[in-house]
Amino acid sequence: MVNDDVILSTGVDGLMKLVRDRGRIELRDAAVELGISQGILEEWAKVLEKEGIVKIDYQFTKVYITSQGTEKVELQKRAKDIADMQVTMSREVETQVKRLERVGKELDDMRDEFVGVSKLFENKMAAARQRVRELDELERQYEEMCFRCRSSNEKFVSDVDALKKGVEESEKKLEKLQKMGEELQNSIKICSEVQKGEAAKSGKK
Repeated sequence: MVNDDVILSTGVDGLMKLVRDRGRIELRDAAVELGISQGILEEWAKVLEKEGIVKIDYQFTKVYITSQGTEKVELQKRAKDIADMQVTMSREVETQVKRLERVGKELDDMRDEFVGVSKLFENKMAAARQRVRELDELERQYEEMCFRCRSSNEKFVSDVDALKKGVEESEKKLEKLQKMGEELQNSIKICSEVQKGEAAKSGKK
């Protein structure tokens, strides 16, 4: 980081010297002489322009940097202030980068933790789904058993009704037989009395 600060300060000083010595220089020429890209030089020039040290002139495809006529000591002071400001900004950027790296690591840790929780949740969900399938199967078996019970109950009721009808018919037949038996006994009794009467009449003769 120290080498970057030195390069930055030296680059700004070099740009200021070119502008001070020549009064006006094309950005592309300054980039060639200093060995620095035009984009970086233009950013430096914009900062210097805000400080009132140089002026940037855009003419068609060319960009010129012109001195604002400030005294040498003042230019050097402002250049140093700008260089210091650039160094401070660079350090702040570095601090922010480190902070972002730390936050990134924390995010990675949180992501790993989230992945672990997700896997645990998936395992529990898989177990829950398996349990649901088992419960569904039990429910299916229960419904099948209920259906069988209802069918068996209906058959039992039907058989009971049939038995009741059979018993009722049997009771009716029994009553008929009992009546027939009573009638037969009455007939036998009458016959016996008739025979006794005829026997008594025969004895008297």
